[in-house]
Amino acid sequence: MLEFEDEKVLGKMTAENLRMYYKFRTELLKMEASLREFREQNEKDDLRWEQEFTESDKEEMEMEDRLFSGKREVWESAWGCCGEFEDSTAVSPMHFTHCTPGLIPYAARSVSTLQIYSLKIVGTDGKLKLPLHVYGVVAARDTVDYNRNILFFRRREDCQKLTPEDPFLHLTGPSRAIVAMDHVDFEVQLKVKGATRSSDRALISRCCTYSGGYHEGLDTALINNCFCTVELSLERLTKTVQATILSVRVVEGGPWPFEYGGRIVCSSPPQEVMDSLARQVVLVDSRSSDGGEMPMGTDGYLDLSRHVVSVELEESLQFVIQAYSQSGDAIARQGRVKFRAEYCNVSRGICEIGDSKVEITVAWSKLVTKRMDILLEGHV
Repeated sequence: MLEFEDEKVLGKMTAENLRMYYKFRTELLKMEASLREFREQNEKDDLRWEQEFTESDKEEMEMEDRLFSGKREVWESAWGCCGEFEDSTAVSPMHFTHCTPGLIPYAARSVSTLQIYSLKIVGTDGKLKLPLHVYGVVAARDTVDYNRNILFFRRREDCQKLTPEDPFLHLTGPSRAIVAMDHVDFEVQLKVKGATRSSDRALISRCCTYSGGYHEGLDTALINNCFCTVELSLERLTKTVQATILSVRVVEGGPWPFEYGGRIVCSSPPQEVMDSLARQVVLVDSRSSDGGEMPMGTDGYLDLSRHVVSVELEESLQFVIQAYSQSGDAIARQGRVKFRAEYCNVSRGICEIGDSKVEITVAWSKLVTKRMDILLEGHV
């Protein structure tokens, strides 16, 4: 903060410089006030968290930590040859995109996969009171390479604020389709950010195995402990390929269709867009971004949060693009476009939203079901 003002210096400033000086000073005071408010709220959250953290809770969390460490040791013993425990999968979702139709390698498969829709954090017996700032990782492991396929990842300095209005983790994955020919393991390691790193607290450190059986339609996998339940909304799809959304770009028209923000979702099979977004994959939503603005790069390209979805071969992939109204609680304009599922290659489609045209580019690929299959490519 500026401790004093030198009247002689101020007297030599031009009117424009004075205006800029006082504007800067006002903004600085606002920033300091916001920082104080943030620190005070964190201190209150720390105190509340400590009060709710009973001795039995501490014992359960210690046991949970030991069980997770045991799970890690089992993985390292069985699959340590696949890399480190925290390693992310390096298998590309576009491994067979370049192939010539009709000449696709034998290793390319169309099999059952899991479509991930959402991850919701719900308090257990009223112990978890929002808002909370959380960080950590949620990942899936399948039998392709036994490495982590990241669904959610936030560092401490980039934590997400969970509120009663938005208790959903903002997903960024999977990075490739989750193959579900066998069981799939899910790992959840989340912490609550405190005022200081030493005051951070573990929220949940759990693993679960999802088999799903022959369950059809929307399903929910529950992962819980003494503080919270993680509700994982997902669906098993059969005989699928994977679609990688390479880009979404506003190419024509005006004015800018997302002046007040917007949302892009996709679904396969195509669904009607409901407020609940059941069976919809949210690719980007301005309500989840800082300032409520649509995240974008240059030349009209939108910055998507998620890029990879599964599509059944006999179905299509539908995109719905929505522009919010000035109030932010209604849809001002909406457009949709469908893509037919393909084994390989790249597709482009145009979605009209108001007077603007949005180009969507999708890469198609069949699936790698065993990493060893592609490691052996080119070997006799």
